[in-house]
Amino acid sequence: MKIGRILFNVLFSALLFVIVSGCGKAGEDPSGRGNNVKAADKACGIAMDTVFDVTVYGGGPLSSDILEAGNELDSKVLSRFTDSLLASYDGSSDSQAEIFGRNVGLGQIIEKCDKISLDSGGAFDIRLGMLSDLWNIDSAAKDESGFSFPSAESVIAASGDRSVYDLGSVGKGVFLDLAHGILSESEASCAVVSAGGSVLTYGEKPDGSHFKVAIKSPFKGSEDIYGLIDLTGTHYISTSGIYERYTEYNGVLYHHILDPETGYPAWTPEDIAAKSKKYEGPFPVSVTVIAGSGLESDALSTACFVLGASEGMELAEKYDAEVIYIFDDGTCIYSDGLKKTDGTAVIFSLRG
Repeated sequence: MKIGRILFNVLFSALLFVIVSGCGKAGEDPSGRGNNVKAADKACGIAMDTVFDVTVYGGGPLSSDILEAGNELDSKVLSRFTDSLLASYDGSSDSQAEIFGRNVGLGQIIEKCDKISLDSGGAFDIRLGMLSDLWNIDSAAKDESGFSFPSAESVIAASGDRSVYDLGSVGKGVFLDLAHGILSESEASCAVVSAGGSVLTYGEKPDGSHFKVAIKSPFKGSEDIYGLIDLTGTHYISTSGIYERYTEYNGVLYHHILDPETGYPAWTPEDIAAKSKKYEGPFPVSVTVIAGSGLESDALSTACFVLGASEGMELAEKYDAEVIYIFDDGTCIYSDGLKKTDGTAVIFSLRG
């Protein structure tokens, strides 16, 4: 796969998606054609412990329904800590729940995740619940509990225990797939659904302009926009990186993306030392993937992050996905389905 390489001298900060140009402001006709275009329907709320933001054009009051679908998806299907399908999953392939008239099958979700796990050589794994609980990064990041660095023995033991499912690595992506299903059965002409580090762009904007999904700088202390992804139509975009949930210990940032091979947060000093394949830097700090479904974009961004650039690029290509790597030294590489169209604003445009 051809790649373009660009160099940025930016500081270390958080990375997340921001919709720079969505479908328009509420009550505003972005087309300039008067009443021919309905005003946007907007909603914002918390689901899956994440801020969700939904904007819909032309489909009636759907945004609040989509937000509620996210809460139902979590409580009925994905959560490890409620009376959900996952909490009582017995391996049944037909385990499913109805959410807003659509059947969501847990068995199908797990089957797709296992396929990506196999294709990634185990870099993506939804059976790391014990390891995730051991590190307890989420609670530490929210100051709900103190951080205690686990012993090497406990990391080895938890890494070998694949008995507890944890679908946190694909939950936002599964939600985007559900949102797309709800939108496709409506009269909606355009929508943007943002779920933390995952975004769905749907349809065509009423004014004919492109969607612009902004990536903030992934380097600490910076509030700058790192770059823009310029695209039209329906796409699923997810980012995995050290920015979202993390804690600092002895001057090192420990984040929530765990390497199944070593049991440590990926690309931390302990992980690098324990890897079977020695990898010389630069090391990934974030990976953005544009894929054909929400689940794929979410799972692949995690897998590609853990794999590193060479193998990650190959995995993305296998799924016809586009990928952008940002490294700790400020360099960036991107797949050949993307092109850099502006040297100063760093705009990535989707080809084709």
